[in-house]
Amino acid sequence: MSAQTLVRSDIALWFGSDMGHRKPSIIRVPTTAQILSRVRLWQTDFTMWREKRAYRGVPREKIQSNAGFVVGCQRSGTDMVLWTLDRSLDVDRFDENHRAAFVSCRIKNKATRQRLIDKSNAKRVIFKPVCDSHRAVRLLNDHADARMIWVYRDFRDVANSAVARWGEMNLEYIRELRDGGGDWGFHQWNRELMAGEKPSELESLYTENLTVYDAAALFWYFVNATFFEQALAGRDDVLLIRYEDLVSSPAVEFPRLCDFLDIGYRKEMIDSVFASSVRRRSKGPIGDHIAQVCLELQGRLDRACEASRGQPDFHLSAP
Repeated sequence: MSAQTLVRSDIALWFGSDMGHRKPSIIRVPTTAQILSRVRLWQTDFTMWREKRAYRGVPREKIQSNAGFVVGCQRSGTDMVLWTLDRSLDVDRFDENHRAAFVSCRIKNKATRQRLIDKSNAKRVIFKPVCDSHRAVRLLNDHADARMIWVYRDFRDVANSAVARWGEMNLEYIRELRDGGGDWGFHQWNRELMAGEKPSELESLYTENLTVYDAAALFWYFVNATFFEQALAGRDDVLLIRYEDLVSSPAVEFPRLCDFLDIGYRKEMIDSVFASSVRRRSKGPIGDHIAQVCLELQGRLDRACEASRGQPDFHLSAP
């Protein structure tokens, strides 16, 4: 991946293009502090690009490149996970704004992905198809020795972040899904989520005074419910990880992620990981009926996450 591609992909994140929207997202003008922070990240990316070129140029045995995926609900920290893992010398990354691997945030077909993997000289080529999280099993089955990381975050923090980024977008989508959805073309991933009992479940949760925070919480619920619908819990090739654990204990959690992906870990990888966004819940009131189903699912995710560690149940889902 070129240094120019890294910058172009990063710029796209300023314009809300990470949800595969069929409508224009909110255009956010970055502050001076945000611009300076992003420039520092670009400098880090460029340095990493040079280090990777030098590292992989050293004569060594031919390595087998394998696929990796980072999935989960939008605004759950998947960007942070991908960028941090990309600081391993053994990783090439393709986020949902990378045109070689994605179209309108939907991941391209198996043949295209495999060509990118075969072309790479990294041990792990990691894609971030969050709009295809409900197709996790298909993605894993498409590539031998693939590994997947499913990131989840407290639904209240996700709702706050989603509203800050997209305004009423989730509310419009929920209303359209309830009314049948219409023809969204390539952006049909939202409709694809609504399989099985979900339409009737949405009807039972929907009210005419639904807020933007209610809608964002519902999207969190419908996306993360597919983790269990796809029977991903307990699979050796899937690692469920809690965002709050990653940012509060990065020196513990990211080496575990790297070990799972069979890539090298360096302590410099976590220099930009911080926990300031955890439990920022004061902005968004969520109706009790929606909060209850989200809390139940979050508790189930917490238990599955801890089961993968072989630890007793402990979770952060309490109000």
